[in-house]
Amino acid sequence: MGKKITLGTSLTLIIIAIAITFSLTMVISLRNFNEKVSSITERENMYAKFTEIDDYVRQNYKSHINETRLMDAVASGYLSGIDDPYALYMNAETYAAYVAASSQTVAGVGVLASMDSDGYMLVNKVYDSSTAESAGILPGDLIIKVDDINLSADTYSQAEALLIGDAGTKVTLTVRRDNEDTEMEITRRVLTPTTVYTRTFGNYHYIRIDSFTESTPDQFAKIVDSAVSSGAEALIFDVRSVSGGLVSSAATMLDKLVGSGDMLYVEYNDGTSEVLYSSNSREVNITMTVLVNEGTAGAGEFFAAGLRDFGKAKIVGSQTAGVGSLQKIFKLDDGSAIQLTIGKYYLSNSQSAWEQTGVTPDHAVSLDYALDLTDISLLDTNLDTQLAKAIEVTSSSILPTDSEDSAEGTSDEG
Repeated sequence: MGKKITLGTSLTLIIIAIAITFSLTMVISLRNFNEKVSSITERENMYAKFTEIDDYVRQNYKSHINETRLMDAVASGYLSGIDDPYALYMNAETYAAYVAASSQTVAGVGVLASMDSDGYMLVNKVYDSSTAESAGILPGDLIIKVDDINLSADTYSQAEALLIGDAGTKVTLTVRRDNEDTEMEITRRVLTPTTVYTRTFGNYHYIRIDSFTESTPDQFAKIVDSAVSSGAEALIFDVRSVSGGLVSSAATMLDKLVGSGDMLYVEYNDGTSEVLYSSNSREVNITMTVLVNEGTAGAGEFFAAGLRDFGKAKIVGSQTAGVGSLQKIFKLDDGSAIQLTIGKYYLSNSQSAWEQTGVTPDHAVSLDYALDLTDISLLDTNLDTQLAKAIEVTSSSILPTDSEDSAEGTSDEG
């Protein structure tokens, strides 16, 4: 017979177990407490350092301090100091402009611009039917002053925000062309920018996507439907130099083209994952090719890689930028906002990511001249070797039509 355990022994074992559990709990609690104390101490030291700097500045710097600009700089500096390449701070004006630019309709002057080496606004595109077009502004012009703000790297964001505002309000621009400056007053107008353009190369429909906004999917759907109904043999999509934009818009556009299934999921920083976008069974069954380059980022990368992930298209061009993570914007009490990375994107079928690595083309082709896509009617396949390769790849990948399938399935041989 086995040896019986007495009541006293049982009680002793239970007490030992409780003691061990209590000890482990205390160790874990103490460790968490120490970590919290350490974190609190570090934050207190950081704030103490800032206070010390602020005291020295206010005691010794006698010029006026713009408190709003100072706090904007502090917030921006804080986010630039963390290990998140996409973290950023937007003051209230910049955030309002961001929200307006992402919406379907924008009240503004109607230009797409970027900052040049001097901090001026280089006009890259003037939207059709915009007040900027009516005023005679052209791509290549420099905006050097907006209202009372002289353009520089420090004032660029503030000046850029002034281009957008309530419809019917006015803004004064100083525009430089051929070293001659012209001041003009322009009225902000509600504008739905054209973001999708098309032309044909034989019976191939080339479709240029300029950006991924809320209005892009509707424009895209109309152009694709028109191409298909006109008997297009193939579609060549161009997302070269398309940076940023709404991934949700790219997903809607892919949903029109690919078959049913999950398209994209995110793995959050805490290790959990979630499917973000799925497509229905509707799809377009003609040959597709996508053009990309080193300037293709974010939504453009997803659009190209997503088509290939469903086996719908080949990719032509050069390695893309590698922007494939999910950011979330947190609006602050004063109307400003911060952006933080909260997860990483993965294509659902291949479970592959493109963050940092980029999307590798099926056909790598370099480009030896400055690409200008502001007017697609000027595209020249003799110069644009990437486009020429896309047409070649498309030609060799044409899907058979229903009638051709039928012909291949019959035989006159007896």
